[in-house]
Amino acid sequence: MLMRRFLFFVLTAILLLQITSCSPERRLANVFIKQPGPVAILLLAPDFSYKYNYKIPDIDNFDSLPVNVQDSLLFYNSRLLQYIEDSIFFSNYLIGLSSGLKSSGMNPYFSDSAENFLSAQSEALILNLAQLQFEEYYDSIGDEASFGDIELYSYELFITAVNVSSWFELSMINNHDTSAVVLFTSNTLTDNFTGGFQYLPFSGEVKYNYTIDSITTDFIYSSAYTLGNIYSGYLYDYLMNEYIQKNLPPDYVAKNQYTYDRYTGMIKKNKKGQGFSKLR
Repeated sequence: MLMRRFLFFVLTAILLLQITSCSPERRLANVFIKQPGPVAILLLAPDFSYKYNYKIPDIDNFDSLPVNVQDSLLFYNSRLLQYIEDSIFFSNYLIGLSSGLKSSGMNPYFSDSAENFLSAQSEALILNLAQLQFEEYYDSIGDEASFGDIELYSYELFITAVNVSSWFELSMINNHDTSAVVLFTSNTLTDNFTGGFQYLPFSGEVKYNYTIDSITTDFIYSSAYTLGNIYSGYLYDYLMNEYIQKNLPPDYVAKNQYTYDRYTGMIKKNKKGQGFSKLR
């Protein structure tokens, strides 16, 4: 009986310590996620993307060719970029954004329902994907291994990578401050690579075996949905951290950035630094 009372006292003390030690930032984060919704948000996309291929074609005197000819040759020698349909990518991208925003309690609209968005009575935001850029290039993969006292072996190969960069303009309507902020993020898609060294004890030979599952345009299209869904979380975190900073005492700067896991309902410090970069 005494042991139970003691354990109850210890657990209560720990709980009270956690409550009283909760930082102002975390308390404000909890207030933010409990706010009533939905927030209306209009999602917009550009008509086209920018595509750059950095795989230099095997052409004599390529560097001496006119710049416009170089650009054309680079584009039509790309393995993926020349085949990406912008309309398919943007559609999947916005659907992924919309799905993630809905799960965060927001009410997303597309451009074809802009009138309904404008008539929404709730707080309203516009998220405009102002620019999207693809960059195709070779990424190097290096591996090393040693077997007992035998010398160190190394192997290097190249895989195809596609970097996807996004610039968003975020603005509020029905608000005294209608200026837009620019948010940036990027992500890299690559060939799926698996490999490793194999030591053959009878011959003493060392081989390197690997397989490459090459990236395809279909994978890029499916990744558009995934990226959009991830970036919906980035947007929620950005809005939450802006709310935290605006509601702290004057001249008090938030010590940490926070991220909200909508699947577990937990608020955590964003130690990995993942999220949008605010450009202006």
